[in-house]
Amino acid sequence: MLKRPHRLLVPAALAAAVAVAASGTLLAGCSPSQVSGCTGVSLAVHDTRTGRVTDDLHLTARLTADGRPVAGRRVNFWLYDRGPGQPPGSGVFVGTKPTDADGVARLTVVSGPAGVLTAGTTPTGFGAEKPRREDYCGASAKAGLTCGATAPAPCPAVRLTVP
Repeated sequence: MLKRPHRLLVPAALAAAVAVAASGTLLAGCSPSQVSGCTGVSLAVHDTRTGRVTDDLHLTARLTADGRPVAGRRVNFWLYDRGPGQPPGSGVFVGTKPTDADGVARLTVVSGPAGVLTAGTTPTGFGAEKPRREDYCGASAKAGLTCGATAPAPCPAVRLTVP
């Protein structure tokens, strides 16, 4: 029996970044710390390209505070797609990884978007989120996802494969 992907509505900060992600630039999100008492952080992601929707997909996000890397903090990763019957802003949670000494969290999605998205949907981007904790505030960012071995192009729809 096929397992349905875990699909949730994404935080508003990620959904708002969709229009900016299309520009192909670095995106960063941060949370103000004046009210909450936590240290403000920035989370940065870059637009990413994969050869095919079935290729392993390597996602990265960099967490900083005052321009310095923040190590040892967990970052959640999401894949975004569009398709019939999906509410705007929905995404599929694909995993959590800690940041290294350089503040970088790295996650590999085995079998790429086709390994986690529902058949018939089209991959459009990914996002990263650092949840708020007492020491560091939360942050999120979103970037675009394209396909193509030689030139970036919109990714094709995911197809159902039967082993």
